[in-house]
Amino acid sequence: SRSIEMEDHISSALNINVEKSGNSHAGRAKVIETQLNSITRMELSSLQGVEYSHSSVYAEIESVLIPDLLALTGGKHGQNELYHMLVATAPDLTSLTNRTSMLKGTIARNMSLITALTAENYNLNRRLESIESGENYQSNRKISMNTCGKKRGR
Repeated sequence: SRSIEMEDHISSALNINVEKSGNSHAGRAKVIETQLNSITRMELSSLQGVEYSHSSVYAEIESVLIPDLLALTGGKHGQNELYHMLVATAPDLTSLTNRTSMLKGTIARNMSLITALTAENYNLNRRLESIESGENYQSNRKISMNTCGKKRGR
């Protein structure tokens, strides 16, 4: 029941402390294991009698830290948890985006791609012209040989 669930969560936290003993990463590991996992966070909220809100845990976090949290969440808890976190933090993530800079960067990448493709098309057209002129030369040569041969046969 509730006391068993509470004991399980406490045991989990203690196990993390033992695994990370002598290491300052125990607190980080516990946050990743509990607070970045919506199911565990929901269970802990329920055990404490606190109303659960998926986005509430992110409200106090600075926006610049959210990408790192997304990486930790996706790496530890998988795609489903990452999706939930993205939904909850989307407004904060968009506030980090410098749209002008992003658009200028996209335009620059596109221009570079256009330049590379234009150069590639130029080279392909030269090769095609070379092939076609070689084919025309060969077909003209065959025609002239056939014509000359007919004249001689007369």
